[in-house]
Amino acid sequence: MRSRYSAYVKGEIDYLVATTLPAVRTTNLWVDYDSTAKTIDWIGLEVLRAQQGGPNDKVGKVEFRANYLQSGEKTIHHELSRFRRYRGDWCYVDGVVSDA
Repeated sequence: MRSRYSAYVKGEIDYLVATTLPAVRTTNLWVDYDSTAKTIDWIGLEVLRAQQGGPNDKVGKVEFRANYLQSGEKTIHHELSRFRRYRGDWCYVDGVVSDA
């Protein structure tokens, strides 16, 4: 989770795509990630909890809050993300966004 947040901050779109589970990648994924990276200034990440995701697990969940600025307005993105191992690496599957 932290590495994907850092990739958003740095605009490393190829990394974001590579760490998204291939089965859920869309045709527009690179463009969508790039658009987000160009319009948002990330200012902080708080990992609230993690479930599973250990060395022997195949799935994991991470709940987090990410603070950002968009058009000068401070906002919080609050999400429960699901990850799955793919060829030994953790990949983002999807997430449920909730009110901060």
